[in-house]
Amino acid sequence: MNVSALLPAAKFHARIDFADDDADLLLMLAAAAGDVAHAAEYTLPEDAGDLPDDLKLAILDQAAMLFDARGGSTERPVGLSLAASRIVARYRGVAI
Repeated sequence: MNVSALLPAAKFHARIDFADDDADLLLMLAAAAGDVAHAAEYTLPEDAGDLPDDLKLAILDQAAMLFDARGGSTERPVGLSLAASRIVARYRGVAI
């Protein structure tokens, strides 16, 4: 999935109003999309616009958590953010 389409929403969700960290945030979005898809047992579509809104929010929240923990000044998060965990739990074991 091309996560670059999610960049503006991710910046809004994480309250980022500058472009200095866009490249890093794109990497975090890709990692977050992989984390969420794996936990939800969901195959990501090629187009981010085809993603269900709740999974999109899970990816944005996971990326924001990763962004907030960058740089080593805070403890590195393990696993999914709380919101992402709750959202992906609805998808586990459900065939779509």
